[in-house]
Amino acid sequence: MHRACAPLLRVLAATALAYLGLPTPEAEAAKPKRGAGFSEGGYIMLTPGSFVLPFSDRDFIDIGPTYGWSFGGGYMFARGKVFKATVGGVFEHTLLRFDDYDFANLGGHVIRVMPEARIGAGSNKVWGYGLMGAGVAGAFWNWRYDVPFFDDARGRRSAPGFNMQFGGGIQGIVYKNLFLGAEVDFDLGWFARDRDQGFWLERDRDGFEIHQVAVEFLLGWYF
Repeated sequence: MHRACAPLLRVLAATALAYLGLPTPEAEAAKPKRGAGFSEGGYIMLTPGSFVLPFSDRDFIDIGPTYGWSFGGGYMFARGKVFKATVGGVFEHTLLRFDDYDFANLGGHVIRVMPEARIGAGSNKVWGYGLMGAGVAGAFWNWRYDVPFFDDARGRRSAPGFNMQFGGGIQGIVYKNLFLGAEVDFDLGWFARDRDQGFWLERDRDGFEIHQVAVEFLLGWYF
């Protein structure tokens, strides 16, 4: 009797679990397991250091070479044998070091928060890609002594902005799902200013730009 009813009981149990939205044993068994390396799944990523060169600072104070860092995360899509893409977000912080001035006397920061995507190809151990992103940005700077083009001996200013990013890179697995990588990316930033802030030589301008190229070193984990 029990053996005769067993198939019916299994069907009823599966139906009840499906109705309640709970996974069935068969679905759990059929669920694909994430492989090691660059296979489909989430990721976190840190850029502990980047070397940054400005190539345009129109209507702003002259900027010199500097450095920055960032962190982010997202999800990788791996379809077929070689296609891979990620969609995620990033927080970036770059120091502003001005020509002919010590950072302690005149220094600043650029903050960027952007969604970003990488599209490329590779194996489970290494892949290369192009990247693109766009989002909000902010420029912040302060001074602690009498700078000729500021009205006050001490103070701080800020400006909101918009940033576009594009570039490319390569990543490789070094242990299980731990990866190292390098990227070259271009950041094109446009910032608004208040005409009453009173320190621009070009006083008819409503804004300024900070365009930079960065060489970044990455480490992260796919999970």
